[in-house]
Amino acid sequence: MTTTSTDVHRTDRRWIVAAILGCAVFVALGAWAYGLFDGMIDLRVYRMGGSVLLDRASLYDAQLPGSGLPFTYPPFAAIAMVPLAAVPWGVALVVWTTISVLCIGAIWRAALPESAWNLLPQHLSHKRIAVLAALTLASLLLEPVWQTIQFGQINLLLTAMILLDLIRPQNARWRGFWVGVTIGVKLTPLPFLAFLLITKQWRAFRNAVLGLLATMAIGFAVVPNQSWEYWTVVIRNANRVGGLAYTANQSFMGFLSRLGDDAGWIQPVWFVLSAVFGLLVLWLARRYWLADERVTAISVMALAVLYASPVSWSHHWVWIIPLGVSLIRAVDGRWGRRPAIVTAVLWYGLFVLRSIWWVPYRDDRELSWSFWQSIPGNSHLILGMIAFVVLAITSRAKAPAAERSAG
Repeated sequence: MTTTSTDVHRTDRRWIVAAILGCAVFVALGAWAYGLFDGMIDLRVYRMGGSVLLDRASLYDAQLPGSGLPFTYPPFAAIAMVPLAAVPWGVALVVWTTISVLCIGAIWRAALPESAWNLLPQHLSHKRIAVLAALTLASLLLEPVWQTIQFGQINLLLTAMILLDLIRPQNARWRGFWVGVTIGVKLTPLPFLAFLLITKQWRAFRNAVLGLLATMAIGFAVVPNQSWEYWTVVIRNANRVGGLAYTANQSFMGFLSRLGDDAGWIQPVWFVLSAVFGLLVLWLARRYWLADERVTAISVMALAVLYASPVSWSHHWVWIIPLGVSLIRAVDGRWGRRPAIVTAVLWYGLFVLRSIWWVPYRDDRELSWSFWQSIPGNSHLILGMIAFVVLAITSRAKAPAAERSAG
């Protein structure tokens, strides 16, 4: 009896459905065990945005009961959250968290090169789903990933959308469109437009702009007054999202704010630092892109987003998953397998330790840190900069290939 391609696709579909349902059950049990049904404050803010639109109330005047948190995202984000607002809290939590957990697996699948699978023992080489499941489960120990999960944040979904969109073939239909959509949901991926320009991905840049404009058009069509308010007033208010000096703000602005509080020099120094580092990141990302190291180029570009954004909460740093893979590959290619293994342990292990929470935080206690306290307190920034320097050093071997490609 022969097996047709239809039977294979049907079997694959069943496995996918079974994996999603199994993930949902795991999420529901985990949320119950860790008491997440009483938390996930950011998911509550998202649902509040959807609920406000359903009630025809003012989106940017609303505050979450009990916390006073406002809705800080573009109107399209609130529109996209209407389905979650329309279902019971428990259903929304399980659905949203299941999507985030599945995105972890998708990020690992996109970040790992084909050569990585050849390192698996022979009896595991055909069990990629099991390996991805194990990596996904282990990733929950990483500080940015767990923060995203417990707050009900959207970062894993946005990271997966950007990564999966841009690693597609250059001629893939509507490639880049989903990058634009992520900007329309949350402004932080905006520097990826500069990345598309510097690497001369004209079609992807056009599609990204169209994706962003589509989200804006939907916003103005559904809530014109509130869309106008967001794009003219709310977008300029960085303090609306919380205290800039808070230890969870792992960005240049967070670092400088912890040094000088409200000092007048912070804004211009932040601007210069962000501009200089942004240019360096664009140079390095372009070099890796021309060398056909796509995941590395995209992950390096994410560093510009994380450092230059006025607010990069620690849960924004879920980019450490593909960035870590790129770092390990670079070390392996330059210095060999043993240093690469040490790098892997140190990179992911240090994020598991969650050192930014070892020091006093909240109520402006960050402003009185000693020098030694500032090291763990800014550890995400320090590790990210180390990764940038190592990737810059190892990129020298990529330069001739990149120059030939450019020529």
